[in-house]
Amino acid sequence: MALRMPRVGYLVVGVAMNILLGTAYSWSVFRAALLDEFGNAGADEFTALLPFAVAMVMFSVGMVFAGRAVDRYGPRKVALVGVVLFGAGYMLSSLMDRTPWPIPTLTVLYGGIVGLSTGCGYNPTITTAIRWFPARKGLASGVVVMGVGLSPVVTAPLAGYLIGLYEVPTTFLLLGVLFLIILVPLALLLRFPPEGWQPPAEATSTSRRAWRPVAEVGPRAVLRSGLFWNAWLLYVLGTAEGFMVIGNAFTIAKEVGLATDAVATVAVMVLALFNSGGRPLFGRLADQWSPRAALLVMYVVLLGAMALLSVSSGLVPVLLGIALTGVVFGGFLAVMPALSALYFGAEHAGVNYGLLFTAFGIGNVVALFAGGWIRQTTGAFLSAFYVGLALSAIGLLLSLEVRPPRVAPAPS
Repeated sequence: MALRMPRVGYLVVGVAMNILLGTAYSWSVFRAALLDEFGNAGADEFTALLPFAVAMVMFSVGMVFAGRAVDRYGPRKVALVGVVLFGAGYMLSSLMDRTPWPIPTLTVLYGGIVGLSTGCGYNPTITTAIRWFPARKGLASGVVVMGVGLSPVVTAPLAGYLIGLYEVPTTFLLLGVLFLIILVPLALLLRFPPEGWQPPAEATSTSRRAWRPVAEVGPRAVLRSGLFWNAWLLYVLGTAEGFMVIGNAFTIAKEVGLATDAVATVAVMVLALFNSGGRPLFGRLADQWSPRAALLVMYVVLLGAMALLSVSSGLVPVLLGIALTGVVFGGFLAVMPALSALYFGAEHAGVNYGLLFTAFGIGNVVALFAGGWIRQTTGAFLSAFYVGLALSAIGLLLSLEVRPPRVAPAPS
């Protein structure tokens, strides 16, 4: 029988789970170590990025499968499968040095298993949060996904410490064991509200607008909705700009802001904090105003961030541009679940948001490779920031077209 606890407890559980499930965002630590330890075995700047890139694609795929499963079987079973595979994926990744092809092996084991299982563990935390807080979906999802943004603050130093002691393969093994020990009990705590449950009356009275779904729309109808594809493209544009900066924040701080290694490292940590803070901030904004209003504000801020980065050479404005990009990037991961739940309903929330989340994977891959290619081709990030300005302008225009879907409720 599931343990009953105050509904805020499900937010705490979600944050704790996502801090560990977000360990992939500490990949820069592993990437540097792979170049040192396996440089003679095929690891270079490109191949050392492949496990992470594949993991992000599989992350979005896992969100789709998990979404349908959560809607059918509930969050606890799906999350349990996800976290067991997550720990096992890290443990299996430790076998990379037992083969003649360590980097391809890691790409398959880490990219495939860890990436897929991350989505399977992550989706139930969001779906659970918005079920328990129907009047504050944006804030609830923002708080839960804040754990992913905070993950590098916790997991990057831990991974770096273990790598310094045991090297990369053993670190994967130890992290896998640790994740199983912590995540399995947490996953067992997740549950949806019982049938007929209603939130406390005071929880709905403080919101400026009624948080009632426009319609209960099944995934097939969602895919025929113009709103879905508009939101999907907005998600791609926003995450592509975010990852372009997040994935290169250390280098941008050094090359554009003329920072020392120590200051550039601090910049990465500050970015993680702003990334985390943007999730409840814009989630709350989506609750109080609307997801459309939140998206408009986010793209205005993103325009300002790209402008700062494109015209500045001093450390302070560059750090400000990085921080603003981080806070908006975090906002997408709170606003988009709220948008999906508002316009497409809660009944199919898991699979509907899973479909929308595929944009996150696409945006990630585009940014990781396009950003690196632009810098390699031009020798600087300036052109990438100009591209970011154009994408922000497009996103701002598309945000104006976010309206309730013109689709009839449809079965899954």
